[in-house]
Amino acid sequence: MSKNRAGKLRRSHVVGTYGPGAIVDFRAPGSGAPLSGVITGLEEWDAAAGKAKGIAHPQAINEPRLQKILNVLGFRLPPVRLEKDAPTDVDVLRAVRFPLWLQCPKCNVLSFADDGIWNEENGKPERSCPRCSDEGDRVYAVPVRFIVACAGGHLDEFPWQPWIGCACANPQLYLTMEGPGLAGKKVTCRAKGCGMNRSLEGVFSKDALKGFGCRGRRPWLAAAPEGNCGEQTRVLQRGASNVYWGATLSALDIPPFSVDLSDVFGRFWGAFEKKKDQPEKWPDLIDDLSLTEIAGVPKEVLLKMLKEWKSALETNDDEPIEWAEYRQFDLSRTTVISEGEFQTAPEASPPELSPYVSDVVLAQRLREVRALVGFTRITPPSGPFREVRQRLSRLSITALTWLPATELRGEGIFLRFERDRLEEWEKRAEVLEQAAGIEKRVRADLRPGEVMPDCSPRFLMLHTFAHALMRQLSLECGYGSSALRERLYVGKARYDMGGVLIHTGSPDSEGTLGGLVRQGRENLLAPTIRSAIRAMSWCSSDPLCITGTTTLSSPRNGAACHACVLVPETSCQQFNSLLDRAMLVGVPGKVTVGFFGELAQELS
Repeated sequence: MSKNRAGKLRRSHVVGTYGPGAIVDFRAPGSGAPLSGVITGLEEWDAAAGKAKGIAHPQAINEPRLQKILNVLGFRLPPVRLEKDAPTDVDVLRAVRFPLWLQCPKCNVLSFADDGIWNEENGKPERSCPRCSDEGDRVYAVPVRFIVACAGGHLDEFPWQPWIGCACANPQLYLTMEGPGLAGKKVTCRAKGCGMNRSLEGVFSKDALKGFGCRGRRPWLAAAPEGNCGEQTRVLQRGASNVYWGATLSALDIPPFSVDLSDVFGRFWGAFEKKKDQPEKWPDLIDDLSLTEIAGVPKEVLLKMLKEWKSALETNDDEPIEWAEYRQFDLSRTTVISEGEFQTAPEASPPELSPYVSDVVLAQRLREVRALVGFTRITPPSGPFREVRQRLSRLSITALTWLPATELRGEGIFLRFERDRLEEWEKRAEVLEQAAGIEKRVRADLRPGEVMPDCSPRFLMLHTFAHALMRQLSLECGYGSSALRERLYVGKARYDMGGVLIHTGSPDSEGTLGGLVRQGRENLLAPTIRSAIRAMSWCSSDPLCITGTTTLSSPRNGAACHACVLVPETSCQQFNSLLDRAMLVGVPGKVTVGFFGELAQELS
């Protein structure tokens, strides 16, 4: 479909939800016919960019801390045509048809898109059934619902012929509905002398395609299949959430990278970084790049900024990306900071919440750069990023010097929890026992090669609190449920952290209207948190929810369901896993399991 217009996507959705390798459903412009395609790899971004390739593209952005961790020179925003009259194949997001199998919704015939049995009009991507269509009413073929994927990230067509044991050279396949459920969906070959048929009952079981083997297909990349990867293939529905889990890494702009000059200077940082051990050559490099003219500031200012950037980026390899941000918010507890894209001010913590929340920081202005690093299928990425990255599926055939990213500007509320109480609580025997139960379930659910995520009481509590607060802020501020996003600051020992940032996670104007910062004021924050804890004390699914019974099919959670804790997955760093409201309010008979147990008992 690279030369046929299939539809539109929001730019922010391309980083995470609909990135390279993701299946997207479209409606053909004009006819409204259903289309399904997989977003192509990053090489196609350059192919559609004309001469401005890589980070030379005008839609390139920078974030030095992210670039250092991901070992790239910069990032690219999802492509959009900057000029109204630009050719239709310039700066567009390309997709290829997937699945190739189509079905007529009227006569139920099943065949490949290019088998010749469908009508094709003027090179358009939609296909219509010639037997069921007339001039006034076309019946358009629809993409089949069933596809095949593996945990290695490969994607393939459902084996319709092998499924029914058909060996015809020219099969005539039909998919009919003869009863309820999958048992009523029957695949039949009506070729002369065949008649092989089979229902789709049991098609979603783990061993349904046992013996078929993974062929290593990667339709989003213009490369030969990898061959059998050794993973067991699974049948999935085309639009299921577990077909694509985008793995992102994000960073906030913090000083010294947040100053107004950074936007101009960032694209040249790679040249200076190559000579970071030869700072005496930086003045000549500034002259060679004409930076004083481009930036409009003296050379001395640029050199000072260079030294600050170099110093800030000299971190240990094991340092979490959130650590520098946490220290910046720690500094913001006592002073106002106004550095370009990072503007914060301290706010008094509500006295009635002082046993739990020690500090509040209001962020009037934030910039977050969110980069798409890869993706997984079947199970979401979990665990420390540096280890998770090793098992992610590729976005490009070869490693490039850039990655796709989006930038979000908004506001937020940072809360730091009372350290002494947090440390005392997480050492309680009943708390450790509750966390150990979740850890055991998570460990049993891990796939081979998957990294064990953090299941500590501190992480479970802070993560669940962030969800509770987001849900309450959405009610009180009027934000859409997907407009808010969490950023967790959790660590022990050398990188001791215990805080959460709730910030606007939408690229539109909704995130910059000031409503979230206003709700962080002392007189409004206290009732908001109290209401959030009160809401966590009871769920409409209790007692099944609080005992963890409702999450038996989702073993990476404790007491958490859609009625009480879960939020849109785009708002959560952990894809709605590793949650347990018992860590907030306790369990029946053991209120001390909850960090806010006493407050919850008081409010009930």
